[in-house]
Amino acid sequence: MKRWIIVMIAGLAALFTLDVCAQERGVKFTGGTDLVSTYLWRGVYESGPAFQPTLAMNVGNFSATAWGSVDFDGSYKEMDLTLAYAIGPVTVSLADLYWTGHDDDRYFRFDGSSPHRIEAGISWVVSQKVPFTLSWYTILFGAADINDRGERAYASYFEVAYPFTVKTIDMKAGVGMVPWNAAATYLTGDRGFCVQNVFLNAGKNWAIKGMSSMSIGIFTNLVWNPALEDVNFVGGVSFRM
Repeated sequence: MKRWIIVMIAGLAALFTLDVCAQERGVKFTGGTDLVSTYLWRGVYESGPAFQPTLAMNVGNFSATAWGSVDFDGSYKEMDLTLAYAIGPVTVSLADLYWTGHDDDRYFRFDGSSPHRIEAGISWVVSQKVPFTLSWYTILFGAADINDRGERAYASYFEVAYPFTVKTIDMKAGVGMVPWNAAATYLTGDRGFCVQNVFLNAGKNWAIKGMSSMSIGIFTNLVWNPALEDVNFVGGVSFRM
């Protein structure tokens, strides 16, 4: 499995090199942070109010993103690193997902009991006129990736989402599903296929006067998790530069 991960990283790096050489585009950095009332991940409650910074580098069709989340009492911490490459309407990605809550949370551990999960993903925007986005993500490596019987789960998640605008408000609605048992990742118990994430998002951004590269926004997310019989209404503020 580790060899597959190395191959995928090498493949993304090769695409990045070809893109830079062919298009000779400059490097662009962006960053920002969100403050959220609740941190949810694919319908699963992770923590209460949280601070979530992000930093991204884009070169042509390639991007590298660092994203984190930490709650205000320090009991939960997450750090995700993602490489992605866009090929027209299709984006492929490889992510290292690290979060606390394991028997041993030391970051620089990549052995059989590592707290990291390596996840491959692919998303497809159907068309500009009908901008449905279909996404699939599968965990390839990680000691915590197990089902309810303690076996490797290759935890996967499939999502259908549709963005739209109501007057000046940016909206997105979607549904996410877990296709087979992935108890440790999605807290699904002994379930197989289940609907994990039904959401309706709304938000609006404003440019900061005199600072055209910076913006501030507010957003709300209404999220139902039928598998866990849970619901959360999240509010947040975002800053971008």
